Amino acid sequence: MTSIRFSPNPNQAHRIDWLPWTRSTFERAQAEDKPVLLSVSAPWCYWCHVMDETTYSDTDVQSVLARSFLAVRVDNDHRPDINARYNVGGWPTTAFLTPHGGLMGGATYLPPDQFLAMLMELEGAYRADKPQLYAQARDLLQRRREQARRVSAGAEVESSLTDRVSRIVAGAYDAAWGGFGSEPKFPNPAIVRFILHLYRVTGEEFYSAMLRKTLDGMAGSAIFDDVDGGFFRYSTAAGWSEPQREKMLEDNVQLARVYLDAAIILHPLHPELGERYRAVAGKTIGYLVNHLYDADARGFHGSQGAHSDYFGLDAGQRLLAAPPPSDPSCYTGPGALAAAALLDASWKLGQPELGRIGLEVVERIDDMALSGVFGHVYPGDGSPGVPALLSDWAGLLAGLMQAHASTAEPRYLERAVAVAAILADRFFDQSGGGFFDIEADGEAVGHLQVREKPMPENMAAVQALLRLHQTTRNEDYRELCEAALSAFVGVFREQGEFAAEFGLAVDLFSNPPVEVTVEGDPEDPACRELLDAAVRLGNPNLEIKTVAAGPALAHLCLDTLCLPPVTSPEALAEAAAGLEHQPVSPFQDILRIFPG
Repeated sequence: MTSIRFSPNPNQAHRIDWLPWTRSTFERAQAEDKPVLLSVSAPWCYWCHVMDETTYSDTDVQSVLARSFLAVRVDNDHRPDINARYNVGGWPTTAFLTPHGGLMGGATYLPPDQFLAMLMELEGAYRADKPQLYAQARDLLQRRREQARRVSAGAEVESSLTDRVSRIVAGAYDAAWGGFGSEPKFPNPAIVRFILHLYRVTGEEFYSAMLRKTLDGMAGSAIFDDVDGGFFRYSTAAGWSEPQREKMLEDNVQLARVYLDAAIILHPLHPELGERYRAVAGKTIGYLVNHLYDADARGFHGSQGAHSDYFGLDAGQRLLAAPPPSDPSCYTGPGALAAAALLDASWKLGQPELGRIGLEVVERIDDMALSGVFGHVYPGDGSPGVPALLSDWAGLLAGLMQAHASTAEPRYLERAVAVAAILADRFFDQSGGGFFDIEADGEAVGHLQVREKPMPENMAAVQALLRLHQTTRNEDYRELCEAALSAFVGVFREQGEFAAEFGLAVDLFSNPPVEVTVEGDPEDPACRELLDAAVRLGNPNLEIKTVAAGPALAHLCLDTLCLPPVTSPEALAEAAAGLEHQPVSPFQDILRIFPG
């Protein structure tokens, strides 16, 4: 699968001799003694399209590139591993590399005149100061190696870390408009999920206010598409009023889950918000199914671009206009997470058809893993486009665990165990703890020689492995999680509010698992009432499973201590409150703890 995708609008960027990111490309650059221009683009990126239509269509630019450079084009969504190592501040990234892949410099969008001047400057500098440019590139690579080595296990994983992260997150809260950080304002669903978790566990009004202000601000603003559903990528204004109108799969998957759980948790005290957030979640899930789901490929497309005026039309006008097409590629890790979200929503919304789609996608992705064609990207025929990353295997593990939680079918758990073994074997750092983002590759070029441990992917792996530990009671999985969390104890502060995922994972790890299994028909209101009551429980490490069988009832277990089933939300809440305040022992008389 090619990584060369251009603006959908008329342009001449294809006249450049774009080469793929391969070892042979860099060997050619070495043989011809030419620096490499690396263009990191994306199908949803507006300024990437503009650069194709202007800068890369300019004949003078094309002439200088042909004379003095080798041009390499990389799709951010296809190769997030390359983007993570060479992005210089946004998209499009224009990076200048040595023939060995060392970074010499770069910029984001540049119009033709400025870009041409930069090319000429690099052309002259490479001829006159090549040793100095190589030395600078080697220094950058060495600093990258040293930075990667800092993520190393050793420190104790203390439960107080969650509170320390919560203070950092609170410091980034925008009290005027909701959300976190200033303009440009991103939805940051992982941070919002952490705040929702803290409110569910503590009941503190402070967290409730932050949550409501943020969710209201987004849902009531132009960043939410009230016609087709779904959220745009970000707003250039702090008040959510100036959206950049591309839609991303991963953002909308996470936001759908956040709004749905917030609807359930807030409903008793704020019923009007509960109904509103449930509607937003339903509309966002509808967007995922109607616009990004590919029934033929059994997968999810990664994005929908903003390269037309479609999203500026009102509801009536949109009925007559064609929406911008979605990215034609499907993605394994994000697709598995989308499937998990649909499986979860199928019970909480009482829509079994969502669960059927979720299972189809999980099984499709897992079939590729079983057959040896598992990559980060896949088209309809299943051919892998690029190597599978940590995020893909962690996403598949999460999807399999949700499939097991939603169906109780043993085959999903069996496959989860096999996928966890791959995670540990191919990505876990046995000496330093944590998970590398890419597999070891002796042929890697440039900065891909440095295997790194990004926090989001590591926390996704930890949370999936914690679910597997709670189901299997295999302590090996918990030890992997502890080593991964320990690796970030010394560096999480550097992530600022984006350490929210670390704070959440630590809280899950530090508390005993409370498991609620809800039985019944997902379309039965009594079953959904029990499920809602389970979602509202204040236990930090809460695992909810569902079984389609018989009348509505719920089973509650704390670690290995399980109670008789209950049939009402009130009984479930009472049992959980009693269980939370008892010492756990297999020899306890539960009839004394819970008389009657």
